[in-house]
Amino acid sequence: MMQYNPTLKIKRLVVMRNDITVYDGRFHSGVNILRGDNSSGKSTILNMLFYGLGGELTDWSNVALLCTHVLVEATFNGMVATLRREISESAGRPMEIYSGDYEQSLRAPITDWSRYPYRRSETMESFSEALFRLLDIPEVTSDQTGNLTIHQILRLLYADQLSPVEQLFKFEPFDPPTLRDTVGRLLCGAYNSEVYNNDVRLKALVRNFDQTSAQLKSLFAVLGRTDQAHTLDWVQAEKTVLQQKLESVQAQIEDAERQLYQSTSQDELTLTAQQQAYDNVQKLQQQIAVAKEARDATSFSIADSDLFISSLQRKLDALSDSETVAKSLGDIQFRTCPSCYSAVEAADEPNHCHLCKADLNEGPAHTRIVALLNETGRQLKQSQLLQQRRINELEKQTAQLNALEAEWLHASRRLSELQRLPSTALRGLLRQLGRDAGYVERQLEDLDHKLAIATEIQQLTDAKEQLNTEITRLKNRNDLLRAGQSKRLQKAYAAIDQEVVKLLHRDLPRQDAFISAKHVEFDFGANSITVDGQGYFSASSRVVLKTAFFVGFLWAATKDREFRHPRFCILDTIEDKGMEQIRSHNFQRMIVKDSDACNVDHQIIFATAMIAPELDDPKYTVGDYSTLSEATLAIKKPSVG
Repeated sequence: MMQYNPTLKIKRLVVMRNDITVYDGRFHSGVNILRGDNSSGKSTILNMLFYGLGGELTDWSNVALLCTHVLVEATFNGMVATLRREISESAGRPMEIYSGDYEQSLRAPITDWSRYPYRRSETMESFSEALFRLLDIPEVTSDQTGNLTIHQILRLLYADQLSPVEQLFKFEPFDPPTLRDTVGRLLCGAYNSEVYNNDVRLKALVRNFDQTSAQLKSLFAVLGRTDQAHTLDWVQAEKTVLQQKLESVQAQIEDAERQLYQSTSQDELTLTAQQQAYDNVQKLQQQIAVAKEARDATSFSIADSDLFISSLQRKLDALSDSETVAKSLGDIQFRTCPSCYSAVEAADEPNHCHLCKADLNEGPAHTRIVALLNETGRQLKQSQLLQQRRINELEKQTAQLNALEAEWLHASRRLSELQRLPSTALRGLLRQLGRDAGYVERQLEDLDHKLAIATEIQQLTDAKEQLNTEITRLKNRNDLLRAGQSKRLQKAYAAIDQEVVKLLHRDLPRQDAFISAKHVEFDFGANSITVDGQGYFSASSRVVLKTAFFVGFLWAATKDREFRHPRFCILDTIEDKGMEQIRSHNFQRMIVKDSDACNVDHQIIFATAMIAPELDDPKYTVGDYSTLSEATLAIKKPSVG
């Protein structure tokens, strides 16, 4: 049987009351039927399953609240994991995940379990992120809906009894249309996280573009648009002229000093100012060396971390493919040692590696892929957070180093000036030459300031052009992606429409609109479904329509791998709202017939109080038939009297 990803499949559900097992149900691929009398706890088991997978519940039954926790063994795209959640009336309970089956989890130490909160934080992943990664479902975030959770996905996979029958999603009080529309688009395969990431990037780019334009406007206002000083070529040409002039003055000063020291007069020179200037230069040089060392160390750490982050990303990609490789290759048997080429003897004991004789009782390697995926994902997030901190620190260190170098340049010029100080009869000439040199230096400093502004203008102009180019590219890219999403959504809607209509045509002749149905129209955002524009039907026909939508959605996903529907659904509406037995039996048979004919791995779990006789077969059923006296949860009621 083929597998389209994502595929979610329940293998076992265990409900505990402290250390006592009060329910232990084993599930299989295809149809799974929970049967029993009304009020015998079937809906409670389905709620437990919904909650164990990450859903939120506020309507716990009194019997369910006597239980302490629920464990779900499931496969995520073929990888086995066991989930554990504490049962509580408090919302947002965390989840623990073990990378193996339920039996292995019983023997595993607590350190082998990974604990995830309901909500993400800067340093912690949520369990929704971990489960999405195992299912290869993209992370969905938007300004209107925030981060999508596994709870929101499950609301479109679980048709429960308490939600209004005319609504598609499981009911909850705060339910914005944009959130429902996002979930529907995602499961139809018409959501591309690149669009949202591009939108976020576009907002940042437009903000930077506006800031850059404002900065340029301010700089032009300072220099004036008619002033050539804002062009790099003009400033550099002026600076060259002044530097030549300064060199000429310095040559005259040196000539005057030469004449001074060749004269017979020997005036005493004061070296105090020179010594102070020298000490200052030395001090600044030491500070620059320390600053450079700190900056270089941070740069090295950033480069090293970039390599580590890249390796983690590659590891995540490799782990995502490892399950497929393991399934394709199977167990590899060596006839000769790959090192010395000697014949390899078979292991004396079963469940041992035939090559190294290691104990394999802990399960196949693919059961550990879940833990490796989640641990690697956690390391990647932590590394990216630390990397951003290093980048911020590098920016501070670079700014500090630039300030120190500017201060050193000023101190160095001061020392050079003091070393040329005249102290003889030529003092007047030297002083005049010094004033000339100082005036030229001030002009050079002014040009340096203008050069900095001109450089900044050039950089801002280049940045503005780059921003504009990137903004245009991202807008064009998003237009292309949205066009593709629209085309994909139309294809998915048409496929669902076709499957639901086929189910309605096979319903018993109880509703004229179903018999002649040509199309069903559904709107995830509006949370509604109609048949050829008609939305009013009898209560039992509404149940058939809603159930047909959930089943039709699943069948469409088994025929088109581009759906991100996990090929899984839970139905508690098979015979709700006065459904007659013969009509319920007919719908059950339709589900089983279509499931048996499907060649893509899937799972449907539904509950019924009136199972079709031929379906009361362990091939389709789960557990025993439940009654009021032998309920699904093995909790004894207190005796009366």
